[in-house]
Amino acid sequence: MFIDAHCHINGLDPEERNNIASTRRSGYIFIDSSINFQSTLNSLQLSDKYPYIYSAIGFHPFSVKEFNESTISDYEKVLHQNKKIVAIGEIGLDETAKTSHEAQEKILKVFFQLAKNVNLPVLIHNRLKEPEIFDILDDFFTSYEKVVFHCFSYDYGMLQRITERGGYVSFSLNILRKKKDIIDSLIKCPLENILLETDSPYMKIDGHASSPLDIEAVYSFAAAIKNLKLQELKEAVCSNANKVFSFK
Repeated sequence: MFIDAHCHINGLDPEERNNIASTRRSGYIFIDSSINFQSTLNSLQLSDKYPYIYSAIGFHPFSVKEFNESTISDYEKVLHQNKKIVAIGEIGLDETAKTSHEAQEKILKVFFQLAKNVNLPVLIHNRLKEPEIFDILDDFFTSYEKVVFHCFSYDYGMLQRITERGGYVSFSLNILRKKKDIIDSLIKCPLENILLETDSPYMKIDGHASSPLDIEAVYSFAAAIKNLKLQELKEAVCSNANKVFSFK
């Protein structure tokens, strides 16, 4: 089983979205992550229709200006209507967003509370040089067993802070770029804390948009780097994904 722990099928144009989703995907599971309420609705349509697609419903820091007084009630409503929502995300902080840090943090806290209320894991988007995200997490979570840092691209020191609290790190297609810090973290990441993803189509490789079907390349590269058999890595990721996402 290849599990893509974070992709954006909902972000593809309708024709490409349907092409990927409608082809029978034996041996795959996709966690389709959203970035605002419209992409959440798109994702729920997909997960309702296809057994191998699950939804993570989130609100990206780039979407902060779309947040309004009805946003959380809209999310609460779909949470009660759909049983294939397996996470809240992606949510987080990004220093390149064109909104204030304060506004991002306020919304992040609202979604952390929502995740706690419905007992779902969170998929973290973190693009800050400072480790401030941990201070916010610690206000809501005593352990990180329901915390996934998606598209992990940091050094081993940050990885340790996550894994020592039982959290998960999800390595993306960007491992193919072979950046030293990321590769070092991948090598040292305990098997019981690892997930793999594409972050497609937003993660570009060699200037080209990616596909959720590129997940096989992520697994193959990660297995080689960690000196594991592919099946051993697949089994570890599958076990971790079942723990954190509680697939039904």
